[in-house]
Amino acid sequence: MQLRYPGSFLKLLLIGFGLVALPLVLALGDAYVALEKLTDRSEKAIAQAVRITRLSRELDEQITGLDRIARQQLVLGERGLIDAYTTRRAQFIDTVEQLQQNARASNTTQELNALADSEATAWEGLQRDKLTPAETRKVIEEFGHMHSIAAEVLSRADIHIERDIRALRAQADLARTQLLWRLLILIPVGLILVGGVIVLIRRPIRQLGRGIRDLGDGLLQQRIIVSGPRDLEALGHQLDWLRLRLTEVDDQKMRFLRHVSHELKTPLTAIYEGTHLLSDEVTGKLTEDQQEVVAILRSNAGRLRQLIENLLDYSGIRFKPMLLKREPVLLASLFAELAADQKLALTARKLSLLPDDGGLTVEADREKLRVVLDNLLSNAAKYAPEESIIDMIARQVDDDVHIEIADLGPGIPPDQRERVFEPFVQGAPPPDDVSIKGTGLGLSIVQELVTAHGGSVTIRDNKPCGTRITVRLPLQPDSQSQ
Repeated sequence: MQLRYPGSFLKLLLIGFGLVALPLVLALGDAYVALEKLTDRSEKAIAQAVRITRLSRELDEQITGLDRIARQQLVLGERGLIDAYTTRRAQFIDTVEQLQQNARASNTTQELNALADSEATAWEGLQRDKLTPAETRKVIEEFGHMHSIAAEVLSRADIHIERDIRALRAQADLARTQLLWRLLILIPVGLILVGGVIVLIRRPIRQLGRGIRDLGDGLLQQRIIVSGPRDLEALGHQLDWLRLRLTEVDDQKMRFLRHVSHELKTPLTAIYEGTHLLSDEVTGKLTEDQQEVVAILRSNAGRLRQLIENLLDYSGIRFKPMLLKREPVLLASLFAELAADQKLALTARKLSLLPDDGGLTVEADREKLRVVLDNLLSNAAKYAPEESIIDMIARQVDDDVHIEIADLGPGIPPDQRERVFEPFVQGAPPPDDVSIKGTGLGLSIVQELVTAHGGSVTIRDNKPCGTRITVRLPLQPDSQSQ
């Protein structure tokens, strides 16, 4: 089943935030409801406890007051005391009725009924004109009994309050436990939702990133497909359109380069072969001056051919993925091949090449490494003063091989050492250079090829003068430079 994304990346973010926040909102809402219930019950319990406690204490005080008035009435026999008793008795009855409204909660129904009966008996005795000593004693005993019942009511009220407090504490503990369990459940759920949202967001972003990397690496055959919100899919379509345009431009470039190569190399080959025939005196004996002119023509024709090959090599390096055919390269053999290739240029300037391969073998693409060293050696031969020495030394440093080519020329100023590796940037030509100007691609090609091997190129001063260029290559290539 194909996953359907929302219409835009912003909607995807909002939906993701909503999904992540929803469990937390629900948990907070549930906790709020539970807290409201607990608060409401606590308020009711506290109000009831305060009311029962207050009424119980008022009841005890009212019984004390009734007892005092009754004793005075029994001793003095004044009717005015009966009126005072009647007023106090009304308050007593009202208090008992209020307590009876909460009697079920405090479990004091029986005691309150007994209290009312005792007070009614005492009231009946007080209303008589003359009481026998036994009847008087009975009235007084009823008030003592009422004090005992009031104490029991108060005790029952305290027990009821304590029970309510325990119930509230238990409910609070239950609410705390429930909230803890909800958190324990919601935290992994939230993390799962966060992970899912991250996957949904990262998927189109990674597809876009992979497409951009492929464009940067020159992998133009793979179609760029982005599945996600419509705005990101539209961006993926634009990237794929850019891929097609780059493919078309690359094809046009390669057709142009092939055409230029063919158009230039065909007459250049004819010129080169013609000078070769003249040099071999196939058409007749040449004078010394004529031989010199033919040698100059032949040398410059070869240089033109090298410049064309540099252009083609640089274009291939820049617009195609670097494919290396690694093999064990014996540096002694490669150095000998380079010396043979540069023999004419070295001899013309009376230069001495001192190679020292160190008996080393390196894992590299032989042809591309030859191009690197050939470019560096050609530059050294171009800038070295006549009758000077060029060093080409290989040595092992830790897990790397350092190949150094040093000349005694004018050197490269420090502020230009980074720029000379940029395409079409050339240093100052030697004063006695009358050859065709180069393209400024030699060192760019060197850096591209050495970087593809997982190595580096550095330039520093040679002593006593000149330039020393060091090519660092790993003895054993890592997986990323394969």
